[in-house]
Amino acid sequence: MKLQQIDKIRYRKHLNMASIVATAVLIVFALFYGQVLIHFFGGADENNFKLNLAGVILGVISLLVAFRFIRLHPYLIEVMYVWDLKQANNKIYRKLHHIKTALRDSNNTNIDAITILNYYYTASKQQYHLDNNTLTMESLIADIAILDNLIAENNLTITLDDYNSSLLKQF
Repeated sequence: MKLQQIDKIRYRKHLNMASIVATAVLIVFALFYGQVLIHFFGGADENNFKLNLAGVILGVISLLVAFRFIRLHPYLIEVMYVWDLKQANNKIYRKLHHIKTALRDSNNTNIDAITILNYYYTASKQQYHLDNNTLTMESLIADIAILDNLIAENNLTITLDDYNSSLLKQF
């Protein structure tokens, strides 16, 4: 996944609106399905908790199906980019321990590990900035400085374009 410049204000505005709309649609779907299920399978004197729960589950499924159709809408470009960015970061995070271990333990410089970490740290910095995550930004910047020193010590030229998710397979 290639990193892109995203307007933070536009992203936050679109994310907030998408969240509000998704919540409203989920409520409408859940109420609709719940009422239909109660009408056909429930009774006025019975506890209809299970039917209402089934309505909520059907509402979630319907929302996911609707979202699948509208996810490529131009209004959601920034929101979907950050969603995909988080997915890419999560794939790296699951193997981060092995990547860092390979970086520390190898006698030779593990260029693939450095490439992955360079991408991961840059993508994480962008993600934290867009989501206003200031709590972990300081430690991330320290990690970036350590990696930059390692790159400089080994006279490497590592760019974000060097990263490919297939590099993760070896870890």
